[in-house]
Amino acid sequence: MKRLALIACLFPLLAYGANQSDLEKLIELKKAQDHHVDLSHADLRNYMFIPGKIDLQQANLSYSNLSGVDLSNMNLQGADLSYTDLSNAKLKSANLTDTNLDHANLANAELQKADLSRANLSFANLMTAKAQQAIFAKADLTCATLDQADLTQSNFTEATISGVTLVNTITTDIVGYDSVVERQVPCEN
Repeated sequence: MKRLALIACLFPLLAYGANQSDLEKLIELKKAQDHHVDLSHADLRNYMFIPGKIDLQQANLSYSNLSGVDLSNMNLQGADLSYTDLSNAKLKSANLTDTNLDHANLANAELQKADLSRANLSFANLMTAKAQQAIFAKADLTCATLDQADLTQSNFTEATISGVTLVNTITTDIVGYDSVVERQVPCEN
């Protein structure tokens, strides 16, 4: 009976033709109660994440494809999202504190009111991201690209912005800009 419920829960994935190894990872995710989830290198573009149903805290999602996925209100605290494709993803009000987003692609992502406190966003691509009222307090944005992003009323208290590019970026009413750390660094990737 439990297996039938699991299959029913994963049915939306089957309808989209998900990769078999990714399905196996999701089945393991459902079984995982007390240990960290490993969904690295998975293509999860068609999976519907429901806040409170799946625990992604400290999950390994590195090198995964989450392009266009709705992760709004999800708790991703401490997750490894390095080299992950989050372009066009919805991360509104998501908890991304202490996450590793090193080299992540967040182009055109919706990050309104997301908490990225202490996140590692070095070399991340946030071009055209919508990050109004997002919290970047103590985040490391070394060599990140924020061109054409909307950072209206975002909090950058004690954030590191060394080597960041800000071409045509909207920075209206940014909070904590007087406390950012900025050093000259080489940003060759």
